[in-house]
This record gives sequence, structure tokens and C-alpha cells, in this order.
Amino acid sequence: MYGEIVDILERHSTLSLNVICHQPLNMLFRNPKLLSDKEKQYAMSKAAHIDFLLYNQVSKKPVLAIEVDGFRYHVPGTDQHKRDEMKDHIFKCYKIPLFRFPTNGSEECKKIEQFLVEYTRGRQTQ
Repeated sequence: MYGEIVDILERHSTLSLNVICHQPLNMLFRNPKLLSDKEKQYAMSKAAHIDFLLYNQVSKKPVLAIEVDGFRYHVPGTDQHKRDEMKDHIFKCYKIPLFRFPTNGSEECKKIEQFLVEYTRGRQTQ
């Protein structure tokens, strides 16, 4: 997935985006004021991370978070699924888009490309 993301970002080089692998949440959400106590505890944990984070190289602001989920481990009712839901909510609170891709999925690159096209349009209207 990392290689695919790098290829996509090269095709959209005018956006000045880069990617980080395994970005710890406690470095991304330094001010957890928007989170519940349980979410704060999770987000500030050294183990909590996002698989890939696309960010603007100039402003250093996050643009898109990507999780690649093992389809056997992220099923509803499991502890992992509950953590996934908490992570989804945390990213929503901070208005950072989060894509989840199952390991048995398809068209991930197409979805990322479409996001970047829309992101480009949004930047042009500002």
C-alpha cells in the first residue's frame, strides 16, 4: 500500500503532499480536548497509530488518514472493532478524513485518487 500511495502522490506532486507510515495518534492529536476520557486514554497510548497519514509538506497539516484492516480481525463485536469505531470518531472530531481498506478489498488507489481530485478542487475554491 505504501508504494501505491507514493505513486499516487507523485502523480499529484503539485499538491505538495507526503506520507508517513505508522503515525502515532499521540503525536497527531496533541491537544485531546475534543475527546472523551476513554478516547483520550486510547489516543495518548503509545500503541495507537494510523497506518498511513497523508499530510501537506508546507503546512504539516494532515490531509487524509488511511487504515488497512485485516478483514478477519475487524469484525463487529470484537475489541478491535470497538477500537476502530473509537478511532473513527476521534478522526471525525478533528475533521481529518479517514479511509478504511480491508486487506481483501479492491479499488483502494482509485478511491485515494478520487479523494485527491476533490481535495484539489476544494483548494482551488479557497
